[in-house]
Amino acid sequence: MSGWRIWLQDQPAHTMVAISKADDILFALVTASLVLLDDQAGTPVDEWGDLRNVVLAPSVTAEVFVNPDERTIDVVRLVWLPGFDN
Repeated sequence: MSGWRIWLQDQPAHTMVAISKADDILFALVTASLVLLDDQAGTPVDEWGDLRNVVLAPSVTAEVFVNPDERTIDVVRLVWLPGFDN
């Protein structure tokens, strides 16, 4: 993860639990996408610290706050649309 840390706020953590109970494959995909957020590609992490939206899977998006100084990513909102990718 290039030294970045990912933090899930309460709502995203609850959403991840719901995804894990409903769809193991989607849960693995979203988890992998979160882990791979880093500064290599420039998106969603770059030198600017701000809120941005990230697509983690076809049916899951996240609102993240990037703090490049602390090398942290706070996931403040996770939106899952069940049935969207079926």
